[in-house]
Amino acid sequence: MKANQPARRHRGALLLTLGVLLMLLGGYVLLTSPDLLEYILPAPAADTEGEGLASLYEQGQEQLASIADSFTAYGIGARAQGQGVSAGETKSVTATVYAVGAGYFDVVHETLVDGRLISETDVSRAQNVLVIEERAAIALFSGENPIGGEVSIAGETYEVAGVVRAGRRIGEADEYVVYMPITAASQNALGMQTVECVAKGTDEIASSILMKDTLSSWQSGGSFYSLSKLKLGAAMPLRWAILAVGVLVLLGLLRRLNAVAWGRICYYAEQLRTRYARHMLGGMAASFLLCAAGYAALLALTWALASFSIKPLYVFTEWVPEVIVEISSLVSRFWSLNAQNAAAVRYVSRDVCRVELGQGLLRWGMMAALLGLSLHGVPWLNRVIEMPKMKKER
Repeated sequence: MKANQPARRHRGALLLTLGVLLMLLGGYVLLTSPDLLEYILPAPAADTEGEGLASLYEQGQEQLASIADSFTAYGIGARAQGQGVSAGETKSVTATVYAVGAGYFDVVHETLVDGRLISETDVSRAQNVLVIEERAAIALFSGENPIGGEVSIAGETYEVAGVVRAGRRIGEADEYVVYMPITAASQNALGMQTVECVAKGTDEIASSILMKDTLSSWQSGGSFYSLSKLKLGAAMPLRWAILAVGVLVLLGLLRRLNAVAWGRICYYAEQLRTRYARHMLGGMAASFLLCAAGYAALLALTWALASFSIKPLYVFTEWVPEVIVEISSLVSRFWSLNAQNAAAVRYVSRDVCRVELGQGLLRWGMMAALLGLSLHGVPWLNRVIEMPKMKKER
């Protein structure tokens, strides 16, 4: 058994290292994901009652404009994957086409390399113009200047107005991305798969609720995502681990501080037998102030940990039952949440896929790190939380 101990600790160290690396990667993915509000509809919503994509876009813009005070920016776009984009007779690529409206690039930022982005004039006039990704421009135009060049999508010819820099996107099956005015996509009957309303809220919770209620009452059957809320939910296992370790560390520090304070009390009680109190006032005052500062620091850390632990309840308000102490209220809230989750229709955007990737990396990292800790042990934590022996100082 003792011979296997070093190998076990070695495996534990490897798992712990792997877990930490996965958690760091997952945390980076989550931190770099945008805090957007998204309402995603299936494309058939654009054909409800014979109305086209352009009509749906105008209605959606009116709905968002009615609650514009809750947003710093908002826009509407539609997505179609697997579209063939060709230049000339021999060069073609498969790309995800985003049909975007005015204000879309104020929310979803792209790095402009050359030319211009889709403008409000392009949308209002339904111009056949495109903004293409830099790598697609190289593949289609072989290093020549693509601005002003022509490409074909589904039999329609479009002029390249701009080039943006973008890499392979999580959640997209195609290697390349192109953008066009949403009105042009409607005019040319280009089939879309999803319609996406995106916004940046001024208040994390209020903006989310207002946008969800407004758009779901306008067009039901969509899926609403608050990416900041999704990111908070994705990091919940890490939050629980931090809370558990934080409580253990605080209790250990409290025990050590109590031991130090009791040691000083015992020391001065012993000294008072042979010395006058006035000769020790300076040392006693310094010890008192140091212990008081230690307890104040522990109170501040406890307050910070408590605030950290209850933050999700301010965001996930649906978790909180009407009457917390009644079993019937807890049961009712559980089944209502279960029914909502079962009824949800899921149309995922690339940003939601990015958050879910970060969540997966974070949770697998947590599992690997916990398994590694169980094999390797946590000597530093044991030293912090163990109860020190109280000794009288001499």
